[in-house]
Amino acid sequence: MNCPECSHELRFISLKGVEIAECFKCRGKWFDRKGLVSIVNKVDKSLSWLDFDPFGKDTDKLSEASGGKQCPACLKSMQSLTYLDSKVVIDKCPSCNGVWLSHGEFAKIVLYLEKVLKSKNAKALVKQSFKEFIKIFTGSKGLITEVKDFLVVLYLLELRVAAEHPSLVRIAEDVYLDTPFK
Repeated sequence: MNCPECSHELRFISLKGVEIAECFKCRGKWFDRKGLVSIVNKVDKSLSWLDFDPFGKDTDKLSEASGGKQCPACLKSMQSLTYLDSKVVIDKCPSCNGVWLSHGEFAKIVLYLEKVLKSKNAKALVKQSFKEFIKIFTGSKGLITEVKDFLVVLYLLELRVAAEHPSLVRIAEDVYLDTPFK
């Protein structure tokens, strides 16, 4: 496979335990569909419930443009997409479901998703926890993964409540200290 940006040969490497192809000249990276999602989830486990997938349900939220780059795997034309309002441009192949990220775009995606996560207040996380609870029974990622997503959101809710309402934390600590369940 050759790089869609500089035509240099791509080499396979392991990134967070997932095999990807990287151009050692321009530092672009080629992911298969599951590889990109897996790596984002491994970089920051608290991002897993955000379900980043440029081929999934969020595709209608992506603004599409003609990319002009050739897929390194199947040699078909790729589409350039701007992910939500992140200003991160990714190239995806609608034929083989691969994703090309130019140098630095992967880090920008993770930073954007972390920004989205940090912008959630306690009220939004309460709503999200109910949605994640329902997904345990109706979700498509499998029972264990859906339960993990639910627990991540509950943990994030706990942190957000502690940050927004420190007096509640003090009350909870006092109650805990006064109980025999230590």
